[in-house]
Amino acid sequence: MLKKLSFLLAFVFCLFHCWTAMFGAAAGIGQKAIHLGLVLIIFFLDYLAKEDRKWYLKITDLFFIIASAGSLIYIMSIDSTIDLRSGVVYTYDIVFGVLLVLALIEATRRSVGTSLAIVTGCFILYGFFGQYMPGFLAHVGMDLPRFISIVYLGTDGIYGTAIYASASYIVLFVILGAVFNETGVGDYFTKLASRAFGRFVGGPAKIAVVASGLFGSISGSAIANVIGTGTFTIPMMKKCGFEDEYAAAVEASASTGGQIMPPVMGATAFLIAEYLGIPYFDLVKAALIPAVLFYVAILMTVDLYARKHHISGVPEDELPTWKELGKTVYLILPLVYLIISMSVLKMSVTKSGISSILMAIVCTMFSAKNRLNKEKIVKIIKGSINGAKPVAIACGVVGIIIGIVMGSGLGFRMSSVLIQVSNGNLAILLILTMVVSLIMGMGVPTTAAYLMLALLVVPALKQMNVLPLAAHLFIFYFGIISNVTPPVALAAYAAAGVARCNPTKTGFFAFKLSLSGFILPFIFVYNPVLLMQGSAIEIIQSLITALLGIYSLSCALEKFAFKWEISQVERVALFVSAILLVVPGTLTDVVGFLVLAAIFALKLIENKKKVLCNYK
Repeated sequence: MLKKLSFLLAFVFCLFHCWTAMFGAAAGIGQKAIHLGLVLIIFFLDYLAKEDRKWYLKITDLFFIIASAGSLIYIMSIDSTIDLRSGVVYTYDIVFGVLLVLALIEATRRSVGTSLAIVTGCFILYGFFGQYMPGFLAHVGMDLPRFISIVYLGTDGIYGTAIYASASYIVLFVILGAVFNETGVGDYFTKLASRAFGRFVGGPAKIAVVASGLFGSISGSAIANVIGTGTFTIPMMKKCGFEDEYAAAVEASASTGGQIMPPVMGATAFLIAEYLGIPYFDLVKAALIPAVLFYVAILMTVDLYARKHHISGVPEDELPTWKELGKTVYLILPLVYLIISMSVLKMSVTKSGISSILMAIVCTMFSAKNRLNKEKIVKIIKGSINGAKPVAIACGVVGIIIGIVMGSGLGFRMSSVLIQVSNGNLAILLILTMVVSLIMGMGVPTTAAYLMLALLVVPALKQMNVLPLAAHLFIFYFGIISNVTPPVALAAYAAAGVARCNPTKTGFFAFKLSLSGFILPFIFVYNPVLLMQGSAIEIIQSLITALLGIYSLSCALEKFAFKWEISQVERVALFVSAILLVVPGTLTDVVGFLVLAAIFALKLIENKKKVLCNYK
């Protein structure tokens, strides 16, 4: 009975968001309140429905269901009068506000992780006891009415920008991802990657990289991507000769990068566009070159590894044929339409999302295998709510943190402190930001990590005259890369579970494969041309030199260049070449290219001498 009720609410949730996407969002706070309220009710209801759950735990689940429903109904009932109160807070406001905060923190502990729940608790304590804090952390302190006014009733708190993006944009693309997954659209991308790259040297790993990039852009979750594509690609890589840990690392790195790959880029990209106040497609366009460079870097490294270890491609008879793919080519139309609707037709993100969902449903009607049926619809509804829950909960709980930071003035003071610590040096500030972003991203969803960093760190970068777009993408990248950065490399650990191998070793390999992801953010901060902020000639020049630099880096990492193994001295020279090529400037580009060309010439001469000696 409870499971049926949960599913019914999930169906209402999906229907509500599809309806409002087509005909307009619910007025006032309604869209955000219904979104978050339904997520919390369904979340705790799923726990209550577990048969093996102890009775006293079921009582707590029931309490949080009532708390979530009560706070939802109350906030909607007073929505029209909040702006007329002049800051007056009533007893019922406090009661229902506290209930929602408790429900959010508990939902965060269960779904997102204990670490974010503890961080939120610390910020709440900071809000109430700020007057006892030292130095720049000190503020006048909050009492309960002011806390509720900011966090529950205000526009900077729970019902702020973050939950607005989740309720308006993100949820639609979560539903779109579930539709793609169940209708075979996502699987088609994997087959397409297999056909295109499978026969080449190290083919299975290249399939994993391309398929994970395509699928990950839609799913927006590194771990979901690892599980979704890794169950197919990891065994294939192992079968063709890749070491277990290396195979898992390739999948983890490629899956992690899915969140930076247009056209969808996962959930957080919508928040970035919202914060910057720019059209979503402008963000997608700016993020394209760095994303391509990230994946090209992994492909280059994988190719060199395969050549070094003599790993061949997948046998032709095990690959799908172009003829087979041609029969279902219509499955790619929804993604093509999504790109065209945002770029050419200039449709809003909401309209593009809902029309792409309808396009996917219409396209799959031509195939009995891919056509929607009762079983697939059930899976889409369950997949949608399961994908929406962690994002909505994270956005809600981070709203508490944002409210406290803004209400206490910490956000304004943090920027000046960071600039003082870095002594006004941009390079030092970027390194500090990188470290903070990696720490914040460990074990915390990208969405939650980004929101906190956007509030605390980005203002400091802007004060140092960093382009706002570059500043937001900088923290976004490092929040993502934390998925493959030991000691808490969650994507690598998930891939190790699929491959049944050593997670620590997998994390090391994944970190190595993703090293370009640590360099690219620094490049586009110093050289925004890579974000398409410049003329066509400047963009092309930067792209070519960045590709050469990434190739030099890949060669140095694998200690293998072109077709030959290299010495330690040549390896160091390639590292230098990589740095020179990625640092903006014509002189550094020329010197870096000459170093790379000199090593190629030396290896070519060396190889010819060996051939002549063997001939004699």
